[in-house]
Amino acid sequence: MLVKQFKFKRTNDKGGFQWIAESEIDRPGLYRAFTAVGKTLADVKEFAALVRYCERTGKLERLSEMHPPEFESRMQTTWGGTWYPHKRAMG
Repeated sequence: MLVKQFKFKRTNDKGGFQWIAESEIDRPGLYRAFTAVGKTLADVKEFAALVRYCERTGKLERLSEMHPPEFESRMQTTWGGTWYPHKRAMG
């Protein structure tokens, strides 16, 4: 599994998103980062579990389609990096 363990941190934001989940991997030829901010620890843990599931099943490209219903009101997410490190550019 390429996704490292997520780090969960509480923020000092009293009115909004109070939890952050982050995971980052940086190796030669491969970079991936996942971040979620949520209202509760359960919200950001749900995102972390979804990322791990998508990677385990080879469906990271479908991550945005697999968010749970109403997630926009509970959390904000971002991710990026090299999704297909073994594929070479054609050209």
